Amino acid sequence: MTRTLALSVTLTLSLLLSPAAQVCRAQTTPFLSDEEIQTLSNEISGDRAFEHIRWLTHWHRDSGMEGFFKARDYVMQAARDAGLDEVRFVEQPLEGPNYTPRAAELWMVEPVELKLADIGEHAVYLADMSRDADLTADLVDIGDGTEEALKGLDVKGKIVLTSGPPQRAVDNAVARRGALGVVTYQPSESKNPLDYPDQIGWHRIDAQPPAGTKGTFAFVLPPRKGDTLRRILQTREMQDLFATGRPARGGRVRLRAKVDTEFGPSPGRTGFVEAVIRGTHPDAQQIVLTAHLQEEQGSANDDGSGCGNLLELARVFKRLIREGKIKRPRRDLRFWWTDEIYSEYRLFRDRPDEAKKILANIHQDMTGANQALGSRVQHLIFAPHSRTSYLDAIFESIGNYLIQTNNGFLAASRQGGLPRPFTRPLLSTRGTRQGYNARFVPHFGSSDHLVFVEGAVGIPAVALINWDDPFIHSSDDDLHQIDQTQLRRNNFLIGAIAHFLAQADDARVPLLLAETHAQGQRRLANDLQVALRILGESAAEPDRGWKRASIIVEQGGERESRALASVRAFAGENRQAARMVDEMAARAVSANPAAAQLAAFYRQLYGAEPPAKATLTQAELAASRKVPANAAPLEQYFANRAKVPGSAAGKLHGLMRTEVYNFVDGRRSYYDIYRAVYAEAMAAGSWYYGTVTLEDVVRLLDAAVEARAVTLR
Repeated sequence: MTRTLALSVTLTLSLLLSPAAQVCRAQTTPFLSDEEIQTLSNEISGDRAFEHIRWLTHWHRDSGMEGFFKARDYVMQAARDAGLDEVRFVEQPLEGPNYTPRAAELWMVEPVELKLADIGEHAVYLADMSRDADLTADLVDIGDGTEEALKGLDVKGKIVLTSGPPQRAVDNAVARRGALGVVTYQPSESKNPLDYPDQIGWHRIDAQPPAGTKGTFAFVLPPRKGDTLRRILQTREMQDLFATGRPARGGRVRLRAKVDTEFGPSPGRTGFVEAVIRGTHPDAQQIVLTAHLQEEQGSANDDGSGCGNLLELARVFKRLIREGKIKRPRRDLRFWWTDEIYSEYRLFRDRPDEAKKILANIHQDMTGANQALGSRVQHLIFAPHSRTSYLDAIFESIGNYLIQTNNGFLAASRQGGLPRPFTRPLLSTRGTRQGYNARFVPHFGSSDHLVFVEGAVGIPAVALINWDDPFIHSSDDDLHQIDQTQLRRNNFLIGAIAHFLAQADDARVPLLLAETHAQGQRRLANDLQVALRILGESAAEPDRGWKRASIIVEQGGERESRALASVRAFAGENRQAARMVDEMAARAVSANPAAAQLAAFYRQLYGAEPPAKATLTQAELAASRKVPANAAPLEQYFANRAKVPGSAAGKLHGLMRTEVYNFVDGRRSYYDIYRAVYAEAMAAGSWYYGTVTLEDVVRLLDAAVEARAVTLR
């Protein structure tokens, strides 16, 4: 076994790095046989997933709403219909009351009668957490709702019109000046109202009523309609700006608002649906596939697409297992339809041992975009550097297979004789024939996978999210924006990764080491490019340039060592496989080729040897003496971390702030953590992750110590 495994690793590495391997990878992936590719491709249906989305779009299904529980019931029944025996709802407390809007209409009654909003037409016409109302009042334009805009305006007893966020108007006009309610025409997600004049943004206001009031309401209008109200208020002339056929004098608008909402006790209830396909090895770590169930009415892509795909994938695996086309997995496959991000944080805080059961998370959010609408791109999101692993290599290999076989390449089709336009297309009956516009990107969070890669949780995770999305969190995120073809492709990617992971054992260690190592060499090449550029730009201060450049290369080696070490999870009781993993992980640091090339470049530039050891500043020395560790248990850690003020992070990018926490492990010092996060930010570029300074890292960690989220060892 020893010689066989060693030979297998050697051959796999040499083949993967050979020119012939680059050609082979264009039409396949080493993680799936051609038969497995065909089996999954034949069964996965974008049209079936679409039918689930059709149902889910009926309900306004934000956290804890009646619509959320109706969507829950649908998913549970669909999972049972797919043949999954273990289907359950994991109930969790909701941070705030359960809320459901029953009815809400906004009418203009002067200068002419006209219905402006009705949640029977779309739920996002009313901001979530609005309170009951039945009133008629004059409308006052308060611009963007700032204190400056409100100077000199009498809004008491009136409804205010704002182009800004509804909560700002609630705070400044309702709570401080006695206004009765709010009408906003601000789009969601900082979109330009000129780009989407008829889109209704999804908004909410605080559940807690302003002091001294029983609560208020906020209606949301599309920019065109809101701006028309503003123009009517501004003119004293006869006008018919709403084209009612009944001209009337402008200068005054009177509205009637009728709102009926239901608030439950606080805390309320929420939770997530779980369905399981049991594996043959109950003690093996599990694969968790996630999509989030809660969102606004419609929300076909975010994340009706992920939820529909997850139901379809569960059906696919059950059927293929039942028909003997694939083996029952070694590992349990757990499917979670969540209350986005909250469900996972709540689960790991309540049951911290749950994280130890999970090998990997594969997440899909917004995976059904018709990419011709809004020029949307499917982002394939790597894990952060704190959690780089074998999973990134599997993800990239299968993802590249999908990209290469579902886009047109002149050399392949016209000159190579392969089918045109796509060499191995995945299309849907009612889908488009567009290409697969997808690209791999450095880590970003914004969805459920971010919880798994938390340093205190420690589970490798990758995700699919399309961005930029001009329709997210609005009335426009509906069925007409969905492409069944992209649903099928993205679900193939998720399903293929899950299939490999669910079956992988110690025999797969050579392949995983080889692919992880090969991917790591590409990452190290990027590190070296950044480091060489720094050296080349540091002629005035070569030693300082060397210090910065060497951090990037050294941390790259550390990252690749961690990535290779992660393969140990598959070695099991196979000592030789484990030893092979350990040896390759050690060599990633001791034999980092980028380090030698960086030193050679320094000699060429400056005609001298690079400094043998970097001289630390007083601030760096002080940071190197502080070694933080996470507070235990997880409930205490996350509760206390939430108390760290945002200002403590200085100018740190939000994702780099999280990475500072993720690198805390009880062994790294403040200075070590700074080096790791600095290298990660530089590898992606300041345009992506901003600038990382030691001062900001120290300030954030000191604040975390003060909040008792971490302790100093």
